Amino acid sequence: MRILPALPALALLLAGCGEAGEPDPAPVEQTPTAAQDEPVPFTLVLPGPESTDPAALLEYWKGAVEAGDTDAARRAWRKEVRTGGTAPRWANLTGITVAIKDGQQEGAAGSLYYTVPVALYGTSVDNLAVELTGTMTLRRANDVPGADADQLSWRIASIDWDG
Repeated sequence: MRILPALPALALLLAGCGEAGEPDPAPVEQTPTAAQDEPVPFTLVLPGPESTDPAALLEYWKGAVEAGDTDAARRAWRKEVRTGGTAPRWANLTGITVAIKDGQQEGAAGSLYYTVPVALYGTSVDNLAVELTGTMTLRRANDVPGADADQLSWRIASIDWDG
């Protein structure tokens, strides 16, 4: 049996340890993040008659709902509906996210309609996960003479929630 001198083995062990007095690596600073329940400031502008794509209104409504801005979300509705005094079904939810799928556009008697599946996910006051699904219908006047800016703009006509 052959015994190797201890010096080479000891040199290999010490090579991976660094030199004495070498400073420890600096700690990584963590950037504080906002609490999840803090509302995100809502800054989108309600699309007007110049916006002929219903996606602009859907983006506006989604942003308002996710930010918890009930007043802004209400402005996305048709004038005759937005003045209603009832709170939306999602008013008591926190941490809301909205999912909007592709919709279908149709025209009828001077109006355009865009129907789209929507889902809202959030947390109830009882800390339970809530999912609201349904169908949203948007409407705008199809360049009818005498129509005002609100009528010529995409606005929510209805949301039919499942269940």
